[in-house]
Amino acid sequence: MLAFGMAAGSCLPAARVRESFVDGPRILAVTAEPPEASPGEEVAYQALVVTPAGTVTETPVAWEFCVAPTSMTETAGVTEACLGQGLVPIGVGVGAVLGTTPLDACSAFGPDAPPGIAPRRQGDSTGGFFQPIRLGALQLVAVGLERIRCGLVNAPADAQLEFADRYVANMNPKQRPLVVRVAGAALELGAVPAGASLELEVGWDASEAEGYVSYEPHLQRVIVRREALVVAWFITGGELPVDVTGRAEDDLETTARTLWRAPAVPGVVHLWTVLRDSRGGSSAAAYELLVVPP
Repeated sequence: MLAFGMAAGSCLPAARVRESFVDGPRILAVTAEPPEASPGEEVAYQALVVTPAGTVTETPVAWEFCVAPTSMTETAGVTEACLGQGLVPIGVGVGAVLGTTPLDACSAFGPDAPPGIAPRRQGDSTGGFFQPIRLGALQLVAVGLERIRCGLVNAPADAQLEFADRYVANMNPKQRPLVVRVAGAALELGAVPAGASLELEVGWDASEAEGYVSYEPHLQRVIVRREALVVAWFITGGELPVDVTGRAEDDLETTARTLWRAPAVPGVVHLWTVLRDSRGGSSAAAYELLVVPP
């Protein structure tokens, strides 16, 4: 599930630093467990809320389902109503909050439509549909997308049966611990030389890029695909010119890397990595890097 953070009631300035640079309170990500749910299924939601001082763990987060449906020609996502109207409370809490996926999610945001009404909504590139969720914390507002399990769109009966029989719901990908290297040599997180150019790497087991079945309309049949995996990088200091890296679904490598130039002034830098798969699953990790004199 993806989340998009914004300051409530604010506008973006004409010039802004990269999204990966955390210079104020932010909602960086939302995770759901499970990351894909059928209508009526209970899900645990948790937000990654941060400030330049690190991860925020004691601030309550308010959660709401967006229930104002998208139009039948929209693929998925967020209506303007999610920012202030058409909301049903889920709960307020620190840590994970439980909610039950709305029973009408597949009709409000998925492919279901009354008989005879066309066109039906189309899914994303993986065939997925998403229930929007609004959350708020630290005077911030974000909207996350929970993948909902719905039936196929305009598929023949045999393909619908095959898809229902073979499809396995998504699971959140797990990431290995961060590796930091300088000149190819691994480095302790508590001993980062000031001003150094470093390589950051996050890996995962090969099984985290899950295989799944997808209906391809142009082929008129169900095929097997493999998830793509990407890492979003967030930092409180130094320079991070490339902040999203990963692997396409046909790339069998199990790492994502980026380059980071450490600050010239010694001190503590906070780093967050958010690993996402192409079906909406995610996991987040937080690190504290100590920059020391070279």
